[in-house]
Amino acid sequence: MSTPQLREARSRITMRTQQGWVVADRLYRPPMLVTADLVGTVADLTLAGLDARQLPDVGAIDLLLLGTGAEFHFADRDFLQSALARGWRVEAMDSAAAARTFNVLVAEDRLVAALLF
Repeated sequence: MSTPQLREARSRITMRTQQGWVVADRLYRPPMLVTADLVGTVADLTLAGLDARQLPDVGAIDLLLLGTGAEFHFADRDFLQSALARGWRVEAMDSAAAARTFNVLVAEDRLVAALLF
């Protein structure tokens, strides 16, 4: 798996296009990882067999919003356990809902990240 390049950016998800998500006036293709201060595409990830240890260090977060694509899918039990080992709670939802929820929680200064497929 390639190492993702996360860029510093004041991150709010402003738009969804057919190619991906717009954050800080830049397009990112899924899968995309975003926090209040970092954003980047995480190539080579798939929802099936996802392991939280595959994700880069994004600093202190309490909650990871898992956007499962156009439709909701339950998070895999092994993924939930690997996320919990990193100190993260996980909420799975479709990606559009995850993007909206991310923006609300960042506005509330919550320690949140979103992984959008």
